[in-house]
Amino acid sequence: MKLSDLPVVKLPVVDVTTDPLDLLVAGLALRMKQLARTSPKFIELIYDRQFRIELGVEGGVARQIIIDHGKVSTEAGQGQPADFKLQFNNSEYAVKTLLKGDPTAFMTGMQSGEIKMEGDFSLLMWFNQAAKLIPPKIPKPVKARIKQARAFLKEKTGK
Repeated sequence: MKLSDLPVVKLPVVDVTTDPLDLLVAGLALRMKQLARTSPKFIELIYDRQFRIELGVEGGVARQIIIDHGKVSTEAGQGQPADFKLQFNNSEYAVKTLLKGDPTAFMTGMQSGEIKMEGDFSLLMWFNQAAKLIPPKIPKPVKARIKQARAFLKEKTGK
């Protein structure tokens, strides 16, 4: 089953839809809020900066990540004009591209027309720097257990 086969429902309490891109960007914003309080490197990236980055789908969902002098927030839809817009053809492609974390995937998408960008391109470089800080550090003992679990699953499922 593809992600695009799932129905999109608005979740009013948390101001998020069930669209995969909206869920991913909302999750990114939550992690960025945490980093804004705990990570000196991330605090340095957002200190004394003010801008909006919008990630969305043409004719579909959009979510803005708002950086405002050391604070991170998010807003559904196309509220105020964004300083940088990143638009994808569809949510499934957007999620796969963002999760790859590979700058060449963005270049390929731009060349094929599946990704459109407009605005201040220096914010794309900022986003790439911030994205490197988003994955949490996994302690070595936990990494060892994950490796064991993967080997076990591979042995049992053959995948």
